[in-house]
Amino acid sequence: MEVSSREDTKTELLRSAERLIAEKGLGSVSVKMITTDAGARNASAVHYHFGSIESLIEEVFAKRYREIEAERASRLERVTEADPQARLVALVEAAIGPFLEACLEDNGRVYARFCLQFVSDPRFDYPKLIMNAGAQTFVRLSEEIIACLPQIPLAMLEPRMRQSFVIAMVQAVSFARAVEAGTAAPIEAAVREAAICQAAYLSAPA
Repeated sequence: MEVSSREDTKTELLRSAERLIAEKGLGSVSVKMITTDAGARNASAVHYHFGSIESLIEEVFAKRYREIEAERASRLERVTEADPQARLVALVEAAIGPFLEACLEDNGRVYARFCLQFVSDPRFDYPKLIMNAGAQTFVRLSEEIIACLPQIPLAMLEPRMRQSFVIAMVQAVSFARAVEAGTAAPIEAAVREAAICQAAYLSAPA
């Protein structure tokens, strides 16, 4: 496949990187593999458009995350529970729901698998990248969770919240696998179960 315009080349590089990393694992994908799969005529296309493979990978993450962020912001506005524990579950539902719902589609399942590779790689500071992507709900969600769990020391709660994002990716990939196998629970039940498990982790006694 030949790609004519610069913007088309950039789009194809993003798509190829996401799919290859999702399928093969981040450590098994090279710049050459991405360039060849994208049909780029220039072997230096990744460096030309992104500067480095790390920057390309970061943009793959941020591009789709912005879409999920918009849906999450809408859901957080609808959280009305007052009881701290019920509110915590509702907040986590609002946070993880868009990820799981995306897994009902092929592209969303690819992204979930890509994210699991991305967040487990020490080269990438994903909380910082989330903030750089304009994810204001990340700040709001953190503040709301802290308010629901005053009994947990902040020094313990903050790493739990960072780790809960990785847990969410594992949950999303597990749901994606169940969707493909035809064994997935209804989406509402799957989101609820995922949120209850994460809320239990966040609120575990110090």
